[in-house]
Amino acid sequence: MTTLFQQRLILQPWQSVLMTLLVVVLLGFLLNYAIKNSESKPIVIESKQLSAAQLQALQKVVQPIGSVQFFASDLSQIHQAISQLSWVQDVSVYRDWNRGVVVSVIPRKAVANFGSDRLLDASGVVYQPADDAQLMDARLVNLHGRADESTQIMQKLKRVNAWFLPLGIYVQDLILTPRQTWIIRFNNGMRVMVDHEDTEQKLYNLAMQLQSTLADDLPKIDSVDLRYKNGFAIAWRR
Repeated sequence: MTTLFQQRLILQPWQSVLMTLLVVVLLGFLLNYAIKNSESKPIVIESKQLSAAQLQALQKVVQPIGSVQFFASDLSQIHQAISQLSWVQDVSVYRDWNRGVVVSVIPRKAVANFGSDRLLDASGVVYQPADDAQLMDARLVNLHGRADESTQIMQKLKRVNAWFLPLGIYVQDLILTPRQTWIIRFNNGMRVMVDHEDTEQKLYNLAMQLQSTLADDLPKIDSVDLRYKNGFAIAWRR
């Protein structure tokens, strides 16, 4: 009798598969129920690296989203919404069991003023700061041009500063006009104008001459016009 009873408990292969499917379906139902009915959690913004204005800007973005369900929240949606802020360099959104959905942001750091209403970071990205008080920072170089020319302008700034560094001067203002003319003002007040033809060669040659044949004349120079095929014109200070 015992042997016969034990044999009846042995499941057929198709019965084992059916039982496994039922268990999987049941677990899936329970997991889905738990997710949909999970406790709502707040969106927490880490504010260590942020100014008051930046924190306020982030709160304004996440406020319409409100509290989110811990497991069911769409992290990519939150990430995308915050990434649209031009002053945000990098953003991380993750779940923390104790705190909720956490947002961590790295803001861009300005290396130059770009026009009068934007800033430029070291990667050549033009952005609008969260705080307008950061605009036109007197400690930064002033760059002017189209936003899509920002990388070109940044590269020119670096090269010109490297060439004129031995003279003890550096660029204070750099303008690229719509006609592709460069206007440069150095911290000693000297202005240089150069066109788009052989621009870098002309600027390099000027830097070399100011270090040699024109070394004694540097304090007397008001402006230099390099928009000539052969030679250049100097305006002297009065």
